Amino acid sequence: MVKVLVLVGSPKVKGTNSLVVEEVLRGTAACGGEIEVEKMWLNQRKLTPCQACDSCLTTGRCRLRDDMESIYSAIVEADAFVLAAPIYFNGLSAQAKVMIDRCQPFWAAKYLLKTDIFEGRKRPGLFIATGGQPPYAEQFMGSQHVVNLFFKMIGVKSIGNLALSDLDARPLSERPADLARAFELGRTLIGN
Repeated sequence: MVKVLVLVGSPKVKGTNSLVVEEVLRGTAACGGEIEVEKMWLNQRKLTPCQACDSCLTTGRCRLRDDMESIYSAIVEADAFVLAAPIYFNGLSAQAKVMIDRCQPFWAAKYLLKTDIFEGRKRPGLFIATGGQPPYAEQFMGSQHVVNLFFKMIGVKSIGNLALSDLDARPLSERPADLARAFELGRTLIGN
């Protein structure tokens, strides 16, 4: 059984991120075999932003008690990983960024407490970024850098990214090549 964790950082349940994620998951399903998908809509979770209390630096655990606890468990248990988020002002959505910031206990455990629970794990991962603006240089660079560091922290090896711009003028329904690419990335996620 392959456990795929999908974290969706869009405030819109039926938005573009959702459509792209569904196409990725169609690709994973096409690989056959037993696949268990856990999809978490971050906007529907109660997530308090990191309070910089430094508690995790000595304990390796966050002192805040909210829905992040189930996300921590899902991240640890996943065999493959998808993070999808709309891009606002060259950065991840607030929903995705709050979740990533709250993963500070994983960093503390790895670098300060020397108890890296992801040591040696290179689970395949995929980042989906969507934006409404027409394409321009470095449009997704800020978010991509954050996601690269996040993936490194949680033992995820990127198998690819799908960064789609100009979605306000050219909706996904008019972009069959982008949907085909999402499907293939889904196949690569499991077949990797």
